[in-house]
Amino acid sequence: MRNIKFYSYTLGCSLILSACGSVETATEIKKNSGYFVSSFNERIDYTCLNERRTMTDNGKFECDSFPISFYMDEVKIGEISSIHSDGYVYPQDIILLEDTVPIYTSEGKIKFLEIE
Repeated sequence: MRNIKFYSYTLGCSLILSACGSVETATEIKKNSGYFVSSFNERIDYTCLNERRTMTDNGKFECDSFPISFYMDEVKIGEISSIHSDGYVYPQDIILLEDTVPIYTSEGKIKFLEIE
């Protein structure tokens, strides 16, 4: 009788301990997805973590992390480090001017506004 109690106790403890190690928690990786809105989407690619990808026909892109860089052929046209809450990315969101201050020049008596 004593042996049966001992084996039952040992079996019960081993089941409890084996159950403690097998608990798995599901971790959800949130993908940063959005839509690039432009009339020339079929020629734009994007990179995520140095992996080049092609957008879907409707301009959808997905990345696990930022920044997301956009390319037309082999030329980088810009990048984003966040996506608006509506999920849409426009060309003016990715293209940055180096100098936003306009430069005024004059030729003769006429003044011109040039943005470089």
